[in-house]
Amino acid sequence: MHQVRSTRLLALALAAGSAACSAAGIRGASYVIVDTATNERVEFDTFVDRVTSADVLFLGEQHDNTTCHELQHWTTLALAKRRPVTLSLEQFEADVQGTLDAYLQGEISEATFLAESRPWPNYEADYRPTLEWARGAGVPVIAANIPRPLARRVSRGRWEELGVIGNEHSPWALNVDEPQYRARFEVAMGNHSGTENQELDDWFAAQCVKDDRMAESIAHHLRGSDADAPLVIHWCGRFHSDYRLGAVSRLAMRRPDLKIMTVSMETTDDLNAPLSSEVSSSADFVWWIR
Repeated sequence: MHQVRSTRLLALALAAGSAACSAAGIRGASYVIVDTATNERVEFDTFVDRVTSADVLFLGEQHDNTTCHELQHWTTLALAKRRPVTLSLEQFEADVQGTLDAYLQGEISEATFLAESRPWPNYEADYRPTLEWARGAGVPVIAANIPRPLARRVSRGRWEELGVIGNEHSPWALNVDEPQYRARFEVAMGNHSGTENQELDDWFAAQCVKDDRMAESIAHHLRGSDADAPLVIHWCGRFHSDYRLGAVSRLAMRRPDLKIMTVSMETTDDLNAPLSSEVSSSADFVWWIR
């Protein structure tokens, strides 16, 4: 399995090199990259050049899309060749930061790390290659998310038990006042009526507490104004970052001085098709994936 994945990654790496860009994807790859400011389809190297100046880059994913994860991997590696980077992950939670650091520093075995860090079911296939690269390259990794048990308390309306402000793994502030984000959340949850619903309020709060914790994790890593600060590359589900809502807006509130750039992805049966206005407005760049 590892050999098969390595072959796929090598193929994508070759496809991501400089080559004429076409509607069929670079060198026949199963994706194109669209700069939504100009609606221009750009080569991988051009895309990397254009996001290198960011302070924080959000790479919004569909959790089960293999091509998206490979693009995240190669984008992260390419940016690391241009400047210092830190990898930030929704997929690990703040209370396992010590375990993650111990593994990255070679202090514990991979078996111990996996047993103590609650990795996602698709960790080995989709996140392990990049984490292992970070481990070998000495790249810091942020376990950015709020622990799931705390988020579940919020989703059940038990905010007073969470404390929000005060628990070391929860954010210092929780923002649920974002109407555009709430409207998108309601549609995603199947509520198209716009009716008030206490249970939906609690579920939305649980979504927001994740966004606030991820934003706070990144802001804490970038505290100060060091000119040599790393580029933080944050991997997350695209709902957390599309339209500069969710974790993006919450990071911008905490650190309005940061240059934040976003990438989203969308699947298509036809790479020749243009992006809809809705998709093109979702991020600075879109990975259009077949």
